Amino acid sequence: MKNLVFGFSGTVGCSFYKLVKNNKNYIFSSKNKSKNFCKWNLNKSLKKFPVREVKTCYFFSSPRILKKNMKKKIFEEEYYWLKNVITNIKVDKIVYLSSSSIYYEKNHVIGKVKKKCENLILKNKNNFSHYQIWRPYNLLSSSYITSDHFHNFLFKKMFIEKRKNFNFFGNENDMRGYSDVNDFTKILYKYSKKNISFVREYGNRNLVKVKKIIELFNEDYFKLNNNYFKAKFNNKKNNVNCIKLKKNSIYSKKKSIIILKQYLNKSLNEKKM
Repeated sequence: MKNLVFGFSGTVGCSFYKLVKNNKNYIFSSKNKSKNFCKWNLNKSLKKFPVREVKTCYFFSSPRILKKNMKKKIFEEEYYWLKNVITNIKVDKIVYLSSSSIYYEKNHVIGKVKKKCENLILKNKNNFSHYQIWRPYNLLSSSYITSDHFHNFLFKKMFIEKRKNFNFFGNENDMRGYSDVNDFTKILYKYSKKNISFVREYGNRNLVKVKKIIELFNEDYFKLNNNYFKAKFNNKKNNVNCIKLKKNSIYSKKKSIIILKQYLNKSLNEKKM
């Protein structure tokens, strides 16, 4: 049996594709026409999907993290996509990409849907030989992609829109622990070969403040513009977004600031700035 991957255009999916693209045992599904992928739109029923049975299904599909999507609440679609797969394809093992957002406030749009998807898998766990649910914290893509995650949003304002200042939500003393998406993907791939079931978290306990991220970005901003980008923040209270110490968790060992430097350098090179 083949392995089937849904959602290869996002941060994790793109990294995973690069990792296994030369392996003929992997089939990638896309809503866009391509000779390298199985074309299918998950908004349509999978009853006539050309692949009826798979060894491992990697489900990375999710609406892009954009504020306009949050307002439209289209993230609910992810639940129906996952249900569509589970209902119409015989899956031996399922690997699902959840999120640390399940720990956010009760009515958080993404966290609410991710938890609902997790529960759907657990409810149907007897239909799989094994299930693996991952909750990663603050994964950093190799370079800039269009999303409203803070690092991508900041890069867009500073280097694409070339703004001189911006008023952000949050607090300059907010703290985050960042992880390299390629490191995470290799671990996810390694564990997907094991016949075990789990709900597992992945993240970095090495934290960096938001103001330090801006200072890092400002080093290159000044070289390009001969002045500094000025950031203001609306929230007086700061928060910490970091993986907690748990027995079943896996931790990145790299420094967050180093991962951010690599992201920034590659992003600037790709944008030819």
